[in-house]
Amino acid sequence: MIRLLVLIVLVALTAAAVGWFATDPGRVVLDFRGWQIETSVGVLVLAAALSMLAVIIAWSVLGWLIAAPGRIGAWRRTRRRARGLRALAAGMVAVAAGDAKGARKFARRAGAAEGETPLTLLLSAQAAQLEGDDRAAEKYFTAMLARKETEFLGLRGLVTQATRSGDAARALVHAERAAKLRPDAGWAHAAVFDLAVKARAWKQAEDALGQAIRRGGIGRDDGNRHRAALFLMQSAEAEQRSFAVEALRLAVRARRADANFAPAAFHRARLEAEQGNRRRARRILERAFADHPHTDLAVALLALAEGEGEDLVLDRLRLAARLLDRAPEAAEAHLIAAEAALDARIWGKAKRHLDDAETRFAAAGDGSRPARLYRLRARLAEDEGGDTRQAAQWLAQAAGAAPDPRWVCAACGHGTPTWSGLCPDCGGFDTMEWRTPAPLAALAAPRGAAVAAALPGISGALTKD
Repeated sequence: MIRLLVLIVLVALTAAAVGWFATDPGRVVLDFRGWQIETSVGVLVLAAALSMLAVIIAWSVLGWLIAAPGRIGAWRRTRRRARGLRALAAGMVAVAAGDAKGARKFARRAGAAEGETPLTLLLSAQAAQLEGDDRAAEKYFTAMLARKETEFLGLRGLVTQATRSGDAARALVHAERAAKLRPDAGWAHAAVFDLAVKARAWKQAEDALGQAIRRGGIGRDDGNRHRAALFLMQSAEAEQRSFAVEALRLAVRARRADANFAPAAFHRARLEAEQGNRRRARRILERAFADHPHTDLAVALLALAEGEGEDLVLDRLRLAARLLDRAPEAAEAHLIAAEAALDARIWGKAKRHLDDAETRFAAAGDGSRPARLYRLRARLAEDEGGDTRQAAQWLAQAAGAAPDPRWVCAACGHGTPTWSGLCPDCGGFDTMEWRTPAPLAALAAPRGAAVAAALPGISGALTKD
């Protein structure tokens, strides 16, 4: 509104001035060095206005010409920036899709447009990783260390590269630096823990594990199991050095770290038995089986049976009955009881336990029965009545049944009859899981051989006294 009033006033003043000059034009005479110009006041004012307008236009044109290089440069930078952003976006999509060739192409375009920015360095490093060019990837990740905003990301990439190349020592150095740079980064502490375990730096591994759990890099349940596995590895190392007391102390700590971790109970019971504490070993195995009915625990307990001949068979039968009392709903308890009854030649009891085990396998929902169930039925048919035809039929079913559970590495699928802290194949820490392997991956090692390998020295401990 105010602007409109000002405009009206200006128009009115201009109109008044024009009318005034029209009614009384006046005369103006300019005399300069013999030059004389005579004109009206109106013409003079118009000439002055036109001169001022010409000066303004000339100044504007001059200013535009002076600023033109900068404006052209800014326009080119904007276009280059836009091209770089498009190349970065396309490169990230290519990385997500696993297109190594496309990622490398867009990384070059982004680098040409943007230069060595954090995002272009990251894209170039990821493209090099996809192509398997470890040297180029390491070069880009190393370049990221020079920038404060990308140093942490570069360290993570270098940890991955060093781990992939098998240089655990260098990976540990980078992981420690990342953990110090960002103490709240859980993955860094988890990486330090894993690498320290493989380097058998036990104290450093314990500290890093605690930090990883607190920072969220490792879940609490997984952390408890990792801690138990860590103590078990230390116990095994102490045992190899003939430090029996230290080995047992670490085995106790492993058991306390995770009460549901079957290898911890199994390992402690073995050490107790080797030191002559067979009753304590039995109690440990019975309690552990009640919480977690595991084949290794049951077999280890039966291996602690005392006596010779018939007395040994009866003691095994009694121990199997104790396990069944502690875990009456566990199919494994019925299988162990059936096997002990077969050893004692109590056919009816063995058949009843096999039927109970099959019922519990059916109730599990997946409908699978392990081959061990059919092998025990074949043994019952042959031992009870000499029915080799029926035994052969049961064995044929065993051949097509699900493999017996065993320790399988969750990382690489390697199967083994005994638990180990580090996978024998891929070296992963605490990756062994007790589960049914794929049929083609199942090994045909008999359970007795597995127990003999897993319980070295326990037989000798039992024959003492």
